[in-house]
Amino acid sequence: MSVGSALHCSVATILRQTYGWLELGCPDEAFDELDGLPDSLHSTREVLKLKCNILSVAQKWGELCALSATSALYYPLEPAFAEDWAWSEHKQGRTAEAYSILLESAEKYQKTWRTAYFLACFAYALKRVREATEWLGLAFVLHSRPGKLKTQALREADFRS
Repeated sequence: MSVGSALHCSVATILRQTYGWLELGCPDEAFDELDGLPDSLHSTREVLKLKCNILSVAQKWGELCALSATSALYYPLEPAFAEDWAWSEHKQGRTAEAYSILLESAEKYQKTWRTAYFLACFAYALKRVREATEWLGLAFVLHSRPGKLKTQALREADFRS
């Protein structure tokens, strides 16, 4: 086995184990697993997305805010970073800022069902019911399984008065 393919196998194993820890609900262990990656991979889009996912599961909103905001600057075409940044702002009680961040991203870049859904949550929390309804409608259109999203929306605390 060549050094290159051994490294690839090692990276694949680390990522698989990281996802495994995350699925088990162990975000600290998932983050620790990433320490085994080569330094050159820590700032790649996929690893940054994984780190953001781990911080979200761990509900470390301040850390998620910092990482996703920086990542959104480096990867502006990746909607997940703006979504995570906005969500972390919202979870820290800064919903107006969250709405502004995500609205700016949605106006410039690709809109995903998740972007539209979060904008609906934020708009509703800001008492902008008409905007919330429009964003939620777009989220249903963009989602591959709108029925599943509707069920999620009905359970969503952010849509309750």
